[in-house]
Amino acid sequence: MSISTASSSEGPLSSPSTPMNPRHRPVPLRINSVGIEPSTLAGKVLTKIHRSSKHPSMQLHFSDGTVYQILVDGYDPRHRGLPKELEMDPTLASLLDAADGQLDIAVTVTIEACALITLSDKAFVIKEREQRWDQNHTGVAFKFREDRSWHCVWATLTDRENGQCVFRSYDDVYLDQLHRSPRKRRFRAPSSPTKSR
Repeated sequence: MSISTASSSEGPLSSPSTPMNPRHRPVPLRINSVGIEPSTLAGKVLTKIHRSSKHPSMQLHFSDGTVYQILVDGYDPRHRGLPKELEMDPTLASLLDAADGQLDIAVTVTIEACALITLSDKAFVIKEREQRWDQNHTGVAFKFREDRSWHCVWATLTDRENGQCVFRSYDDVYLDQLHRSPRKRRFRAPSSPTKSR
């Protein structure tokens, strides 16, 4: 997998931008870009990471009560199509796998930088003969202040026949804020007064 950012003069996953060297969003691979600007997460303290067991999504919970999601562009839970899955760097994957997909963070973990990055991977399909091609796709990368490490999340699409992977491709991911609606109070019918005689 090769990784590049819009301002990759310092190499893959370069250090956070400065006012003199601003980080620009990569050109979206789709016509309509969705989601929020990833730099919104810079400075936020992460308290929990939750990976959905049913859908290709991940929630990032922060100490200020906000929740952001990493989602697959174009995914529709009612019309799923080919199976989609979020993949990530081995360090982040091992942490989530050990915690059964829900990681409560006991120590302070601050997002130092967050960006959309362009990844390039080999996609393939096996029919009468195997075909391979380079697939560019967008991933979400973030750096923790405490360990100075970059972590990356991206999406894959796969199809299997008789247990063998016969198709593998990639899709874009993006960040969006989860807005929870206030809990509705259940309507209670007023108790009727009983008349006693």
